[in-house]
Amino acid sequence: MNKFIHYEAVNTKIRALESRFLKEEDFNNLLNKKGINEIAAYLKNETHYKSVLHDIDENKIHRGELEILIRKDHVKQIGKLIFYFNNNYKKFFRYVFLKREIEDLKKVLRSIKNGKISSLNRESFAHLGQFSGIRVDSLLSSKTIDDFILSLKGTEYYSYLLPLEEEKGEKNIFLGEMVLDLAYFDIFYKTLESLNKNDKKIIDELQGTSVDLLNIQWIYRGINYYNMPRELLFNYTIPHGHILSVRDIKELCYCTGLKEFEDKILNTKYNFLFDNENTKNMFMERRSLRYQYYIVKKLKKRHRMDILEAIAFDVLLEFEIRDIITVIESIRYDMPLDEAKKFLVRKL
Repeated sequence: MNKFIHYEAVNTKIRALESRFLKEEDFNNLLNKKGINEIAAYLKNETHYKSVLHDIDENKIHRGELEILIRKDHVKQIGKLIFYFNNNYKKFFRYVFLKREIEDLKKVLRSIKNGKISSLNRESFAHLGQFSGIRVDSLLSSKTIDDFILSLKGTEYYSYLLPLEEEKGEKNIFLGEMVLDLAYFDIFYKTLESLNKNDKKIIDELQGTSVDLLNIQWIYRGINYYNMPRELLFNYTIPHGHILSVRDIKELCYCTGLKEFEDKILNTKYNFLFDNENTKNMFMERRSLRYQYYIVKKLKKRHRMDILEAIAFDVLLEFEIRDIITVIESIRYDMPLDEAKKFLVRKL
């Protein structure tokens, strides 16, 4: 199939799906709801999520159940797009979804730490086991980090996690989440070799920015909260950054303290992460995500007949779901409206 006809077909489908994205009015309406039942009713009756929520009883649904259902809808929507791609690109999009499985694995890790692993089952996850050979039942029977690692034997994650057996305690969870992110990007970048040169360049820029921002957050936490040995911290950072080279990352890891670290970041394009002393801890992740949100929106205007449209759809739908979950959490904790808006990826 001719490349441009190929992208014309998939991008036409994407534009139709994007037209259903929630608007600013929808988020304002959701923020003014009184509880999870009202949010579920609105999503069911007024938005594209009706296709996955049509059978629910909004008066009985729980927060976690609603989250899983809308995340499963994400899988369904991307599945509609994968149909249009050839085998190499189908495989690539499978690895795009590994990121969501990684988030599920982090959820398992945190549940082990908090002693709540017994409360989880297959229905607690939208993606776990769908894109790799994870033995879900074995994973969910884990009582310790060592059990967790052993249950992943035979998967692509296992070799990355093995060194964690030497690290114990609180740091073990922190390093576990770092390692899972490292594993994802390492595996992801290997799949880029099967794409054409132009598509590879586009994804490299977009994902490289994500890598930069994630490394900054990990290093900040490693220094500020765990006082990690610098060599260990550097060993678990992620290569493939967009503007931060391996040398840059090493210099950041070996900063003598937070002041030096923040001063270095303030001299980069990512200075917005540390330009407000009062909010840097609370909003660092949100600022990072909002920056990526608007980068994707900007790139969409420059690209038409390439993979960017499909990648952007996936990212923007993920951010939409994230914002819905943030709204649910803000209402759960009775957060003032103006304060709740600050935690959204999009700016209202």
